[in-house]
Amino acid sequence: MKINLLLAEDEGNVRRGITQYIHQLGEPYFLVGSAANGVEAMEIAKRTNIHILVTDIRMPKMDGLDLVKQVKQLYPECKTIIVSGYDDFEYARKAIRLGVQEFLLKPIQQESLSETLSKVTSTYFSISTHNQLIVNQEKWDMALVRLESHLFDAIEIGNKDTTKEAFTKLYLAFLARVKDDPFRLLSFVLDSLKSLRKRLSSNELIQFYYNKEGNMLFEELNPKLTTQAVRTRVEEFFIQCSDIVRDSRQQSCPDILFHCKEVINNHYKQNITLNEVAHIVGVTPSYLSRVFKKEIGINFIDYLNNVRIEKAKLLLRESDMKVLEVSEKVGFNSTEYFTRIFKKHTGESPLHYRTKRVAK
Repeated sequence: MKINLLLAEDEGNVRRGITQYIHQLGEPYFLVGSAANGVEAMEIAKRTNIHILVTDIRMPKMDGLDLVKQVKQLYPECKTIIVSGYDDFEYARKAIRLGVQEFLLKPIQQESLSETLSKVTSTYFSISTHNQLIVNQEKWDMALVRLESHLFDAIEIGNKDTTKEAFTKLYLAFLARVKDDPFRLLSFVLDSLKSLRKRLSSNELIQFYYNKEGNMLFEELNPKLTTQAVRTRVEEFFIQCSDIVRDSRQQSCPDILFHCKEVINNHYKQNITLNEVAHIVGVTPSYLSRVFKKEIGINFIDYLNNVRIEKAKLLLRESDMKVLEVSEKVGFNSTEYFTRIFKKHTGESPLHYRTKRVAK
């Protein structure tokens, strides 16, 4: 979600430095305006909703404390960060009475600004409504998408060790992206949790576990947690999902294969695909593909072609159909492709196969 920031600072170098820092932090922070004094800042505040005000205490025309009072009248929930020097103690005391949340001492460092913004942001929003974090979600680059895909693949095959390794890589990539900001970290984490639920939607055991433990996890996660605490809790959840998948797959794998073979035997004449078979038997295409490779030793299309070639051999031996008719009868749309696959499986062309068998 977008967090609107307003900056008021009369020193040009400091104002430009803070502006640059905020731009470098990126989403969800959005600088709506940068003013040289309180009067300019109020003009901006009147036009745009403000979530966080970052202001110097001492400024011409209207100082920071008067600015805080007026902004609070417009936006009672607005949080304030005061920029001050070491000799502004009395101003700081007044600021505390006005409800100012945080102070930044000059010269300001990017790390201090990032940490302070994170603290203020975590108190501003109610994390019980997690959809706020997912609205306007930061964009995922392809590197993150690939890392998440590897994690989900590991969970989907029930490999605990690979799940842990893949999660570590994804988490560290998140952390590098968000600069140790818990609020931004949770935005990515919650988005990933939501995606996992969709990925494993066909697994009833996972959905049951998710409805119970996943909802509890969503309630536990909030920006007041350290990034390490978020890592520990989410990693436990992902590993448990992997264990549940492993147990359910071990119990149901023979049934899935049996059902899948039935579907292929009944529909091999049609242009049936891995995705269609997976949908019929109630698993994801990626999982079904791995089951074939692991349990049978070949991939889905090779198994389907095996079935078709065996049916074709029977027709070539026991009927007078032309090769073209046989090809179409067993589900091949191309005679050339059928001939190539037939020769790959038998070592001879369909016509030669028929000639030898009929001669006997």
